[in-house]
Amino acid sequence: MTRWWRRGAARDGQEAGARPPRPRHEPGSEQDGGQGGGEGGGQGGDGNRGRDGGRDSGGHISFSEVTDDGEHEIFRVDISREQAAAMRARSAIDRLGPEHPEALTAMRALARVLVSTPGRGGDAVELYQEVARTQWTVLGDRHEETLRTSAELAAALHANGDLRLAEAAWRDTFRARAETLGRDHPDTLACAAGLAAVLDDLDRAAEAEPLLRDVLERRVRLLGPDHPDVLTSANAHAGALILCGRHEEAERALRALVPRLEDRYGRDHERTTAARSNLGAVLCRLDRYPEAEQQLQAVVRSLDATVGPHHETTFTARNNLAAVLHGMGRYQEAVPLLRAVLDGRVILNGDDHPTTVATRDNLANVLIDVGRHAEAAELFERCVREYHRVYGPGHPRLRAAEEQLAWLREGPGDD
Repeated sequence: MTRWWRRGAARDGQEAGARPPRPRHEPGSEQDGGQGGGEGGGQGGDGNRGRDGGRDSGGHISFSEVTDDGEHEIFRVDISREQAAAMRARSAIDRLGPEHPEALTAMRALARVLVSTPGRGGDAVELYQEVARTQWTVLGDRHEETLRTSAELAAALHANGDLRLAEAAWRDTFRARAETLGRDHPDTLACAAGLAAVLDDLDRAAEAEPLLRDVLERRVRLLGPDHPDVLTSANAHAGALILCGRHEEAERALRALVPRLEDRYGRDHERTTAARSNLGAVLCRLDRYPEAEQQLQAVVRSLDATVGPHHETTFTARNNLAAVLHGMGRYQEAVPLLRAVLDGRVILNGDDHPTTVATRDNLANVLIDVGRHAEAAELFERCVREYHRVYGPGHPRLRAAEEQLAWLREGPGDD
């Protein structure tokens, strides 16, 4: 198995058991299309991309006085989810040692909280890597707890934008779970979906689509056509069809899926809005811009009212809407929309996260059409550096950004 989980330890030269990072005061996925392309695919997947995995609640510390009349609380101090999880992890380590299963479980729970905290994705990855390394040594690489940590680490790597490491982690975990649990086991199918989501983000939808189709078919056979996991898989597969250029097929699938989701969950549920957003993306790809705009405007309103304007899913829908406006030649409307998405993604995911870089690419393309060539060139320079880091040399996104940058350097200045 690839030692993707050792990256943090190798870099830091650490050999001790896992240690939770110190908490900070609070506060503290999908595919970007190219010029006019929009984002589609992967929305409403198996929960491997978002920053909503941590469900631990916060708490409080009470200070009490014991008198003859009993115990009386003097005052209490509220603590955040991160602080509460860190305290539980440190307590388990101090009591049981860093290699004890309960301590490892507590540290994994802290990592889960960190994944959902903006700006703490790197800390989450390092903590997961430490836990995985310890479990590999103590429990073995095929133990259930080791594989559970491996899957969560793979998802954290993906959410943090470490796409190539995430692919390696998902492949190894998928292979191990298939061998130990069988291809039809729910955990194995979740790993397959996680791997496919990373392949989508690596622009390798041709590899992701058959994997997602297999997951969908197995879930239909095992669970029936109306199970929530089946509906999620249907949307993820439709998203992969979009990225493969099979737009008519994707539209048919989404036209059939959206009413089923609306009947089951309601029009504004996150599963429904994910499929509606994908439908808007495929309508954009089909150059049916008025329909796409109507669809995506409604999706944005739904998301603003439910998950809020600063959620990754909302950013995706706004990016898709900007792609529609771009396709319709309404550049002056698309530019501020993309600027807002870029600013939001910098805050949520970081300045060099793949989704942030792709948004910067989209903005640069629209700036070309409004004559802001100097600013577009500056953005493309950053995209070239980051695409080279994320995807490596020769990747289609890198080549496209390099070509745009070369054209801008040789072409006219700002109008």
